[in-house]
Amino acid sequence: MAIGLLQIGLPERSYVPTAIAIVTMAIAPYLATILMSRAGKVSDRFVGDRSQRTPILIGTLATVLLGMAALVILEAPASLILVAGVAVIALMIVTAITLRWKISIHTTIAAFFAVLQIVLYGPLGAVAIVIPVMVGWARLRLGAHTASQVIAGAVLGAVLGGAYAVAVGCFT
Repeated sequence: MAIGLLQIGLPERSYVPTAIAIVTMAIAPYLATILMSRAGKVSDRFVGDRSQRTPILIGTLATVLLGMAALVILEAPASLILVAGVAVIALMIVTAITLRWKISIHTTIAAFFAVLQIVLYGPLGAVAIVIPVMVGWARLRLGAHTASQVIAGAVLGAVLGGAYAVAVGCFT
């Protein structure tokens, strides 16, 4: 996700907003999960126990909303604000799904990133499709998800990426 945020923000010469987006959408949530795992508050750094995911996702949502508010206040480029908006929508969807089922959030993020590469680089960006395939394979190989959970994550990520593509086309 951090690489995608750099790809969006740096060409706009939007350094501070890009840093804020990276901290609030990538670094802080991941770091918090690692620290909680080391403290024994969650099962592992991937939060394999579905029942432990909802509070983490809600905390991540709060962090992303704060970052999005900062981006709006700083008048960041629309494309950065839009990706934060997509992250908010994604977090609301995966949190709702997590109440009943364990969707692969890793695959969701990877599929979104792959679509983002197509948005940014056209057909050349399609080589990034290998990323969600490999992430999905890894999640299956680790026994962290079923095939349906990985496929659902990939579909959700692709749909969110498509929504971003449409939105960025409308607002920029």
